[in-house]
Parts: sequence; structure tokens; C-alpha cells
Amino acid sequence: MAIHPSAEVHKSAIVAESAEIGRNAYVGPHCVIGENVKIGMNAIVECHTEIGDRTILSPNAHVGGAPQDYSFKNEDTKLIIGTDCLIREFAPIHRATTKEDWKTVIGNGCMIMALSHIGHDCKFGNNVTLVASMIPGHVHIDDYVLISGYAGIHQGVHVGTMAMVAGMSHISLDVPPYCIAANPVKGRIAGLNVVGLKRRGVSSEARRELARALKIFLDRSYTLDAAKEKLKELEQFNEIVTFRNFIEESSRRGITRV
Repeated sequence: MAIHPSAEVHKSAIVAESAEIGRNAYVGPHCVIGENVKIGMNAIVECHTEIGDRTILSPNAHVGGAPQDYSFKNEDTKLIIGTDCLIREFAPIHRATTKEDWKTVIGNGCMIMALSHIGHDCKFGNNVTLVASMIPGHVHIDDYVLISGYAGIHQGVHVGTMAMVAGMSHISLDVPPYCIAANPVKGRIAGLNVVGLKRRGVSSEARRELARALKIFLDRSYTLDAAKEKLKELEQFNEIVTFRNFIEESSRRGITRV
């Protein structure tokens, strides 16, 4: 392994032979560093953190710190970061509290851009892109979501797969899959994330049916229960099923429907 002489690695840390740890970096107790991981200069992996293969921590990234929670009593909670992620400079990611399953989880292939913040007990899917945004505790973000610059997400919000949150948005309610949430008030639905759907290879037929699904969902002449029933009349592409399942889940915050 390539560990700079000025770096500090705790004796209880497990570091793969192919990992690289840069100048003045720190890897703390009970951390696991995977194959071909690169930890840049001055980066900190504080403790009880697992980093998957080929993930890169840029200089001055700080992961595995204690949650910002008054009730936390220094328990051995964890942060788990998947494979092939990029964590850019000054992007803190915190370990969990004891209020859920003791784990903050970042999936595979995520890009966490500079100045982003990910709080305790968050659950990120795969291939999430976070652009200089604030993600507080207990937020769940599904696969292929894009959170644009300086967006603010309320604690406990769930953002569905392939959704996009526009820059500077304030999101206080759950965002359904495949949608664009924009507007500083609660994150109004601005339409389908058509560009994202095309990039992920979703068929034109499924996109048209998703447009119908969104129109039904946003039609406030239907109660939410009536809208759920109406969605069953559509052709049940996988994307429609995912959309239906999302809005049928119980939600701590409620779902954006404007």
C-alpha cells in the first residue's frame, strides 16, 4: 500500500494493499478501506467507517464524523460508503445516530461534490449526484437522483429514483420518482425528468405513460386514494409500478402534490 509518511493510520484500521493515503491524511479506529481507494491529502476518515473499492476522497474531505445530534452519546455507529464513489473537497458525511439502524449508507457510484453535507442516518442509493447541497438527518435518496446546487432538503424526506431537485429549491415533502422538483416553496413538481429518463434508456412508451401518471397524481380533483386507484388503469410498465409503489408507501413527511 502507498501511505505517505506524514499520514496517520490507526492500528485497528484495515487498509487494502492497493489503497493510497495522501500527505497528512488520517484514518481512524475501526475503519475499513477497500481496494484501490484513494484518500487525498488532509482528508479525514474519522472512525467506524467502511469505504468501498475504488472510491476517491479528495483532499480535505471529512467522513465518518459524529452525528450532529444532542442525544448522541458516542456510540459505535457506522458510515458505509460504496464502491466507485467520488467525495470531493470539504464534503462532510456523518455517521448515524442510534435512532434507526445505526448506519449512514452511501451507495455505489455516487458523486458528492464540493461543499455538500450529508447528515446522520441518511440512506443514498446508487449513482446519486449531489451538488453543493445540504442533506440533513434521516433523508432517503433513491438511485440516479440529482440534487442541484444549494438545494435544501428537510429532515426525513424521501426522494424517488431518477428525480431531479432544481438548484436553490427547498424540499420539505417527499418527491415522487422521475419528477423534477423546483420552486422555493415545498418543491413544486415542475414535470417529468425527461432528460434523465432518456439517459437511463426508458422507452418513449413508458415516458408517455409516466406523463399520464403524473397528470393524474397532480390533479387535485382526485383525492390521493382516488388517484392511486386511477393509476392502476394505466399500462403497468416497471416505471409506473415504481411510481405507484412510492406514493402508496407511508410517508413521514407527506408527498409533494403541487
